[in-house]
Amino acid sequence: MSKSTLEDLIQKYLDDSITPDDFSRLYELINNEYDPEALERALKRSFSDPSLSDGSRDYDRKEVFVSLLASVNEREAGKLLPLSAPVIPLHRRRWIAFAASVILLLGAGTYIRMRREAKPDMAQTYAPKKHDVPPGHDGAILTLADGRQIVLDSALNGSLATQGTTRITKLNNGQLNYSSVTGKPSEILYNTLTTPRARKATVILADGTQVWLNAASSIKYPTAFAGKERRVEIAGEAYFEIKKNAEMPFVVRRAGSDEMIQVLGTRFNVNAYNDEDAMKTTLLEGSVKVIRGRNSSILSPGQQAILGNGNDDGIRVVDDTNIDEVMAWKNGRFQFSNMDLKTIMRQLTRWYDVDVVFEGKVPDIRVGGFIHKDVNLSTVMEFLGENGVHYKIEGKKITIL
Repeated sequence: MSKSTLEDLIQKYLDDSITPDDFSRLYELINNEYDPEALERALKRSFSDPSLSDGSRDYDRKEVFVSLLASVNEREAGKLLPLSAPVIPLHRRRWIAFAASVILLLGAGTYIRMRREAKPDMAQTYAPKKHDVPPGHDGAILTLADGRQIVLDSALNGSLATQGTTRITKLNNGQLNYSSVTGKPSEILYNTLTTPRARKATVILADGTQVWLNAASSIKYPTAFAGKERRVEIAGEAYFEIKKNAEMPFVVRRAGSDEMIQVLGTRFNVNAYNDEDAMKTTLLEGSVKVIRGRNSSILSPGQQAILGNGNDDGIRVVDDTNIDEVMAWKNGRFQFSNMDLKTIMRQLTRWYDVDVVFEGKVPDIRVGGFIHKDVNLSTVMEFLGENGVHYKIEGKKITIL
């Protein structure tokens, strides 16, 4: 661990200038490159800062750091388990203290005591865990060219079907794989892979292109590619790693629209949910051309094309996109960077297969931080509760109060 980097991040924490990205870096330093001596030196040095016990704050920073230092010493003495923190809330003024406590203490089952008033009805915002909702998992429905459906959740590994000249196989890792059995296809057959809510899937197309499907999404594709282009159609969200073929460009079309993405070989993500404000195409590697009607735009890595779902037919290109947030779903976590509550709840709706109702006006709350997606719904809702969200859970219905 770099002592200067660590001390710089802690100083940002002290003077209220730490950003969510800086905090994530601090978390990674402590968890992945743990050096107890460097951390102890940095914490002790911070005690000399007079702002630690600033009475104008809603918590005592020195108390936070004393607790952190004690936790370091106990861990080194073998009294605590290795650190593990699936929830990192980052919200407004108080997120800094809470997040700092979670870094070292949540995995050990210990929470620091912060000097702030508790909301009188906070205990009522947490739902009983006996009716908890588990997270989503791998699974999808494969619809063959003749209309037959295969539920991949329960299908055994191995050969599932043959479509024309192509064999469909469920691999040991759960991925769906298309491979040629004989020569060129005599006819073009189409399959559709659909992920219901609380499901995700991965498919390797006949050309070797790999596609990851987020929950509540679908992709329609030929079982074998022929002609001048490779064309697929999606709804929802998908991440593509395209097999390069200069003679046969790859085209992704949004279902029910004239919006398309043309590529040769590249990596990109498409968020095309109908209930979102816009279709967003984010380029990680290579080059893509985003087309909407007569308008088009070529993206470079790190850029995002935004196509609003309203009447505006323009294409807005954003530089320096937060790639970590865009790809969080594929990497197994929720990541929020000052995200509004309605957008967050739409993500939970898809992953946990729950319905969300807002009672009255939608709270003007924005949240930053990340949570791993393999936790139960109650863990995510407690995280939101710490960020000022009041709610109740009845079965698979969440009411935001």
